[in-house]
Amino acid sequence: MSPIVLRQGKFIVVIYMKDHTPAHVHVKSAEKEAKVALNPVEILENWGFNPREIRSILKMIQTYQQELLSKWNEFFSD
Repeated sequence: MSPIVLRQGKFIVVIYMKDHTPAHVHVKSAEKEAKVALNPVEILENWGFNPREIRSILKMIQTYQQELLSKWNEFFSD
């Protein structure tokens, strides 16, 4: 199971427990998903979000960047 690490409006942010570096999260909404690097914050892959949604996602991830990096490090500290 992948923990939800953030809920913001229509977006949920998860970290897949069997994932790999670089540190990143997956943002989901309905049938859409984006893979977003945490440092620097950038879109790595996008499956369905439009440019306006991508801008909102990047702003959200930048706002919570430190907390999300802490979660990533907590899950993958081994």
